Amino acid sequence: MPGPAVAVVAPLAGPLTAAGAVLLAEVDRIRTVAPDAAEWHVHHEARGIGDTVAAGAYAAVVGHADPVVADGALPAYERAGLASLLPFVRGRSPAVTWAPDDARLAGALHDSALALGATALTVTYAESEDAPAETLAELARRSGLTVAVEKAGPGPIAGRREAVGSGGDVLVLLVPQHRVAPMLRALSRAGGGGRYRAVLVVADCGLPSFTALAEAARGLPVWAVHPELCLVRRARVAVVALAAALAERPALRGPRLAADVAARSAHLLGADGGVLGEGRRVSRLSAVCPVRAAAGEDVTGLLPLAPATLTA
Repeated sequence: MPGPAVAVVAPLAGPLTAAGAVLLAEVDRIRTVAPDAAEWHVHHEARGIGDTVAAGAYAAVVGHADPVVADGALPAYERAGLASLLPFVRGRSPAVTWAPDDARLAGALHDSALALGATALTVTYAESEDAPAETLAELARRSGLTVAVEKAGPGPIAGRREAVGSGGDVLVLLVPQHRVAPMLRALSRAGGGGRYRAVLVVADCGLPSFTALAEAARGLPVWAVHPELCLVRRARVAVVALAAALAERPALRGPRLAADVAARSAHLLGADGGVLGEGRRVSRLSAVCPVRAAAGEDVTGLLPLAPATLTA
C-alpha cells in the first residue's frame, strides 16, 4: 500500500539550486532506507507554489530555500491543513523550522571584526544581502570603525574594486557562497591578502561550493561565519523525522503531524523556531566541519522500521 504523499519544494533552477540539490539528495536517501514511509513528489520552488501544493492530496510539505516564496506559500499550506517543514528558512508557527535566525548575522560579523582587531572595515555585498550589509555598517560605525561599503556586480567578479575591496584592515564578503571563491582568487592574484588582517565570509559546508571556497582561501586569512548545523544536517533531520512520523502514524495530518515531527527531531527546537541554543560560529575554514554528504551515516533508531531495512 502506498505511503502518505509528501510535497518536496526545492529550487530546481536559479541561484538557490545548490540548496535544492541538498534537499533532494536527502529525499533520495530516505527513499532508499525507508521506501514505504512516504511517497515524495518534487515541485520547483516558485511564486504560486503554495496554491499548487495546497490543491494536492499531500500529508505534508518539506523544503523551500527562498524565504520570500516560503512566506507567501505558508498561508496556503495552513488553510489546506498541511504540516509545513522548513529546514532552510524561517517560518511562523505552526510551520516547523530548523533554520537559524538571519537577523543575527550582521551582529555576528560585527563582533567577529572587533575580536579580530579591526579598525577599518570594507563590506562588499550582493544585492540580495543589502539589509545585513547596511546593519553591519551601522554597527561598525557605532563601534568607531571606519567603514567602506561596496556593492558587488551581477557576475562572479565585476572588477578589481569589487573583488579585493578598496580599504580597511578587515574585509567582509557578503555574497552568495559560490561567488566567494573567484573573489578570493582575485585577491590572491592582486597580492591583497597581506593587506587584510582578516577576510570574513559567510559559509555553509553543506553546499558543494564549499570545496572551491576552501581551496581559494589557502594562504589567505579567511574566517568563516557559519551556522552550527550545515544544510545537509538540517535537511536530513527534517526528512528523517517526517519519515519516522509517517511510518509509525500514517494518518496524522496538520498541526498534530507537525508536532509529532518536531518531537522526533534529532535537535530540540525552540518555541520561536530554529534549533534551541544554536548560534553562529566563527572558524578558520579548515575547522568548519566538512560533512556535506555523509551518506553512510546511520539513521537506525530514528525510524521505527526493521533494522534490516535501514542499511544506509
